[in-house]
Amino acid sequence: MSNKNIYGSYIEDNIDDAESGNEEVYYADDLEKKHIYKEIEFAVDIEDSIVYIVGEIEDYALYDFMLRCRAIIKNRDSDDNSPINVIIDSVGGDVYEMFGIIDYIESLERNSKIKINTICRGKAMSAAAMILACGTGKRLASKRSTIMIHEGSSMQAGKTSDVKAAQKYNAHLEDMANSILGEKTTKDKKFWSEQTKTDLYLSAKDAQKLGVIDGIIH
Repeated sequence: MSNKNIYGSYIEDNIDDAESGNEEVYYADDLEKKHIYKEIEFAVDIEDSIVYIVGEIEDYALYDFMLRCRAIIKNRDSDDNSPINVIIDSVGGDVYEMFGIIDYIESLERNSKIKINTICRGKAMSAAAMILACGTGKRLASKRSTIMIHEGSSMQAGKTSDVKAAQKYNAHLEDMANSILGEKTTKDKKFWSEQTKTDLYLSAKDAQKLGVIDGIIH
């Protein structure tokens, strides 16, 4: 008899049945090891409701994040609204992916009553720092983490008119980011607009004082 588990692998209870088929076989003593490999490969731990954001936030980051969260939710009981834990160790990246992830985090709370705990382990910079600050549950950082917030950057090239249009839209995105920080932290939009003209590096203690995070993991 073969039962498919949450990772799409197979657990064989009967060796004879396993030998007669062509399916890949995972025996009970190998199961835990296989799950660890899957966690590393897919950056998600379904059983413990953990999603990892590691490295640069680039194309498909939003898609990957949504898939991981949906995989966790689909493998829960229908009445289980416990938080999803997002562990962040990232230098940041694409602003559009960042806003998409923030929107999805907020929609999970609004539509499914599922909060997102954001936890910085190591670093959360630029777009990753914004995601950290926008957790809808507990927002935490390990005590030696580094958090950095700054203005967005643009590599726009081309016609002068296109460059001007891009600059105008980038200013809109920056204004939107500062507004979010004004809502999510203890400082207002004006503070963030002024302080993030250059890279603003924060220790975990600094971030807690500014309301970027709620607590420190010791």
